[in-house]
Amino acid sequence: MLPVQNKRYIDKCIVSFSHNRYSTRRLADKASLKKAHREIAAGKRGISHLILRAADDRIDRLKFLFLIHGIPIVCYTMANLLHSSLREIVVIGSPEVKRVLDAFLEIAGDNGKTVHFVLEDPEYLSLMNTMNLGRNKLSIDTTELVLFQPGDLPFMYDLEKVLRDEAIATHNLILWLNAREKMFPHFEEDPESEFVTRNYHYRTIDEKADEVLEVKEPNIYPINFSAMEPDIIELLHQTRKDGQIFKAAITKALRHPSRFLRLLPVFTHQLLHFRDDMERFRKHDDFQFGMHKKNFDYGVSVLLNTAFTTRIHNDPAFVADVDALEDWEDYEALTDYAQRQSGADGLAAIHPYGGELLEFKKKAMPDLKKNIPMYADFCGYVNDIYRTLQMPHVPFDGSGNYVNAGPHNKKTENAFRWYNRKIRG
Repeated sequence: MLPVQNKRYIDKCIVSFSHNRYSTRRLADKASLKKAHREIAAGKRGISHLILRAADDRIDRLKFLFLIHGIPIVCYTMANLLHSSLREIVVIGSPEVKRVLDAFLEIAGDNGKTVHFVLEDPEYLSLMNTMNLGRNKLSIDTTELVLFQPGDLPFMYDLEKVLRDEAIATHNLILWLNAREKMFPHFEEDPESEFVTRNYHYRTIDEKADEVLEVKEPNIYPINFSAMEPDIIELLHQTRKDGQIFKAAITKALRHPSRFLRLLPVFTHQLLHFRDDMERFRKHDDFQFGMHKKNFDYGVSVLLNTAFTTRIHNDPAFVADVDALEDWEDYEALTDYAQRQSGADGLAAIHPYGGELLEFKKKAMPDLKKNIPMYADFCGYVNDIYRTLQMPHVPFDGSGNYVNAGPHNKKTENAFRWYNRKIRG
């Protein structure tokens, strides 16, 4: 591989408010329930009743349109991006996403950014196609990285550490891994301090720091498109969950015999040393894939034939996406608690653009409720989903007020304190 000399910062972004969908609601609900039941049976900490789309839905169950504190997730994500140092943003989504986006830009403004909208292709909703739709809208130099992210990270407002990361200049793909110990350093002695509950299938040993970390797949991808083979992002994304990435790596390596030969020392070191090194830190640990960080970074660089690295962060907002009803309710409980603690402007106590988002809610949501079916009776709509997916409670009472289910009260308080401290600096 040749040395890399990229532009030192990222100023372009592709944000996806698109998602694949099942052919029928019956199949979508079956898949959601199957995953949740499997996690419950296995005693997993993080249970996920997934929010899935279906082609025959009367109301498009698109998770990015869900309301948090009466405000679309789309708006939280756009506020984060518009207040960053990005200069150009491509938004991929449905016609309803465009309606929300237009209303948000009309009220909040674009903050000097260039914002493009590209309609998703309902017949071809793969990640690769979504990326290409965004990529085709941008003029990208061969020496610059673009930020690709899904639109369901409503509190990921601390973006500058990603956009100005020193690794951008020398790497063509950077994965920001979610490390449990970094985000929640006291989870062992105080389990309630881990206010975002997820399952961590991977382990990495950072020899430089002399520590083992439980890690979860990334949600954001700083990427140099010109230096990447077309299939790799789809491959990474499709296999990133449930410990399948190692199988994907083997499959990819076997397609390129010369790379496979260069990877043999990495595989050999992995087989001879990783398990013993893990025992040095933990005698009994159940995981699906683990690797030394240095070996992983080098091995993936060889596999992809490009400069690659991983970053470990300590920000819970990077892992707190909204894939499932449980994820959505974490945010609904948090924003409800913030209002009870800090009054009507409570959102501003936990989100730097809370005031702007509340202004949008006041000015735009009455009209959107008339024009977007999901919003006509959002509380009843969500309650019906909870019942269909066999959740033990419904989140809203008959008057549309959020009702905290109870078990997560302490976690909600911890989440509020964490975000409130961050806002106050």
